[in-house]
Amino acid sequence: MFTDNSVLGNYMDSKKTILSQKDLALLEAVVLRHGKTASLEQIQEAIGENIPRGAVRKRVAQMSKAGWLIRLKKGLYLVVTDISTLGNADVSELVIAQSLNADSYISFESALQYYGMFDQMLSRIDSVTTKATRKYKVLQTTYSFSQIKQELYFGFTEVVINNQKVKMADKEKTILDMLYFRTTRYSVSMVLEKLIAYRDQFDFGKAKSYCAKYSLGMLRKMGFLFDQAGVDTTDILSPEQTKRNSYNKLTQQTDKFNAKWRLYYDSNLTR
Repeated sequence: MFTDNSVLGNYMDSKKTILSQKDLALLEAVVLRHGKTASLEQIQEAIGENIPRGAVRKRVAQMSKAGWLIRLKKGLYLVVTDISTLGNADVSELVIAQSLNADSYISFESALQYYGMFDQMLSRIDSVTTKATRKYKVLQTTYSFSQIKQELYFGFTEVVINNQKVKMADKEKTILDMLYFRTTRYSVSMVLEKLIAYRDQFDFGKAKSYCAKYSLGMLRKMGFLFDQAGVDTTDILSPEQTKRNSYNKLTQQTDKFNAKWRLYYDSNLTR
């Protein structure tokens, strides 16, 4: 887990970074008990419950200054266990996102990348939560949490990354989140692109059951995109819903109207 003392000593001498044997043992204990992210209370537990709170904070501050602890948010730290990455996160950004907000799941491009459907470098990790919308900046990465209604907080499973559990949106919920939170041409184009390029990897029965939990507007949008991707949509919209006089927009830029879905859309997005 940690490098042997001789290498560690040489590295610390070169970097003017002091980490005592006692601190090394402490960090190892924290990682063994709690993984690479730990709260101040968990660090206190590893140090010893009888140690004054002020002394614990001082010790944590010293290790943070040396780069062995990275503050994620108030009272939460990332333990750096690889000296070659001192001052940088040597743990998955997805684990960090989950640690920042336990009541959240990874979605959007971050989830697509996990499933091998997105290969561009990400500078932001996006998650969905029932808590207030919020952003954190840790090192060079932004962690964004978008608030969703409780009844739409579903469609995710737990996966194990770096020996820690992370809630990950299903592929089907990921595209719904992208369409629900974003109405840009870029997002809609990406959803359609993924539906077509990875059609054999989506469970469209599951996707349709998820759609039924959303508003009529979302049903219209997904139905339209399913049509464009060649997916059967006869079981999505009921005759009563198609007769409604209301309409929706797929994006802000529209120049055509689809009568089946009563949806205005950008013709540049269709094939």
